[in-house]
This record gives sequence, structure tokens and C-alpha cells, in this order.
Amino acid sequence: MVHLAGIVCGGQARTGLTSRDEGDVMKQGIIWRGALLVAVLAIAQSALAQGVAAVRKQAEASLRVTGSINIATDGRVESVELDTPEKLPKGIAAFVGRNVAGWTFEPVLVDGKPRRALTRMSALVVGKSLGDGQMEVSIRGADFGDDQAIPEAERVSGRQMKPPGYPMAAAQSGVQGTAYLLVKVERDGSVGDVATEQVNLRIAANEAQMNQHRERFARTAMAAARKWTFAPPTVGEQATQPHWVVRVPVAFSFQGQAPRYGTWEVYVPGPRARPMWAPDEEAPGFSPDALADGGIHLAGEKRGPRLLTPLDGA
Repeated sequence: MVHLAGIVCGGQARTGLTSRDEGDVMKQGIIWRGALLVAVLAIAQSALAQGVAAVRKQAEASLRVTGSINIATDGRVESVELDTPEKLPKGIAAFVGRNVAGWTFEPVLVDGKPRRALTRMSALVVGKSLGDGQMEVSIRGADFGDDQAIPEAERVSGRQMKPPGYPMAAAQSGVQGTAYLLVKVERDGSVGDVATEQVNLRIAANEAQMNQHRERFARTAMAAARKWTFAPPTVGEQATQPHWVVRVPVAFSFQGQAPRYGTWEVYVPGPRARPMWAPDEEAPGFSPDALADGGIHLAGEKRGPRLLTPLDGA
């Protein structure tokens, strides 16, 4: 089964989860997650061909944590409420909550006066193996946009978006992954251009094989996207734009094997590329795969309150 999923890649903000001042429970969690990463990679559906060891060292594990943040009039975080924290791996809810509590936002102004605000949050938590069964955990990206809160008439929405088929060679090899598309939407809702920003693979093979699979997913996803149609915004500040650029992640996964909320997804991240027609880079801390599932995400747009502090809260 192939499904379309809004997921949000940028600089990494390390959290210090592996520092020696963390509690014993946290340390045990790091070791356990590191062991899980090694175990999953060991059974990855790929021949252990020459060069695969170097690729495996690039592997990461990630999960997205969503919730709501209350922002004070001075921009400090008053409180954070995570969605279904009981579904998260041991220690992750406390880890994310502690870092979010140290964030400061640009004060939200209403009629020129600072006001308390409530914003949605989607944070990408990434784990990287350090060897010896340990894993460094960090918050790599965060998004504060809530596409569903914007009236449909004021945003780009999908009109006809048939998912791509599964590339035969990838299916036969058991390869799964996600292609992150940038789509240029014209005034009439047609697709003027499309590019693949990045392809992450849930497989470990040699570099040549990885590149072949990334190319297959990218080519297949872009071919489908060129036939999509969108409904442009008809009111609001976006309605007068000459065109729009949106992000649409396309996940290639087998039925019943798509990652569930609160579970680690092990993958090898691909290189990131941006076409000339893409808007200026997003704000620091932005990461495409931190975007919450579902929806079509406007690129280059200020999404929610502006975070002033690093993602590690320092």
C-alpha cells in the first residue's frame, strides 16, 4: 500500500540526553533504544553487499511527538501538553517536555499588544547510534503550524491527488521509504513543476543500490504529482500570490507496516536538494519530516509563533 502522508530537514539541535547528569531511567532508555536500532538494522531486508557497512553508520531512528503549547505574553512557555504521552517510548515524554519548557517565542501580538497564545507543536525526535549499544537523542526539528486551523478558502488544498504505484523493483526487494516532494502550484490549480527534496529509505544496502532505490521512489512520486490538481486559496493574504509551493511527503510502505505514533522509525536519510524555484529556506529548527501527518504544507511560510531559542532550550 502506498499512502500520502504529511510528515517536516534542517540543522540538528542536540539536547544533551546522553550527558552524565541525566537520571538512571533516562540512561537505561538510551541504551535500550540503541540496542533496538542495531537489532532492526540487522534484519533490514537487504543483501549485505560490499559497502553496506558504511551506509549502516548513517542510519537514524526518529519519531514525531505532537502536542499543544501555552505561550505567555512575554514569549515564555507556560505549559506543554503532549498528545497521548503513554504511547511514547520510556523517558521521551519527560525529555521533550523538559526541553520545550525552556523555549522562548517571539511574543504573539494582537492589535499591537502581546497576548497569551495556544499553538500546536510537532517535534521530530532523532536517535543516532553512538556504538556500544548507546544512542544520542536530539530534537532535530519542530513545526508550529496547524494547517487544519486555517479556513479551507485561505489555504492550498488537494483536489485530485492519486497516489503513485509502488515501483516493482523496490517492492520485489522489500524496500520502503518516504519521498519528500516540493510542488509548484499554478493559479489554476495545476502543477507547474515538482522536485524531490529528499528520500529516506528503510533499508541498508550499498551506496549504489541506495541511490537506485531513491531514484525509483523520486521518479515514481514526481510522475504522479505532475497529474495532481489543487484548489488555490480564494481569500486571505495568500490568494493574490502568482503561484504557491507546497510540501507533500509520499510514503511508500507495505500494508500494515506504516510507522505508528510513538514508535521509532529506523531509516537512512538521503541527501537534501532544493530547486531554484523553491522559496527561501525555512526558519532555523524547521525540518520537513517534523510536519504532522496529513495535509498539504505551504513551503517558505511563517508557520505559527516564531521560536527564538534553540530546540534544546539552552
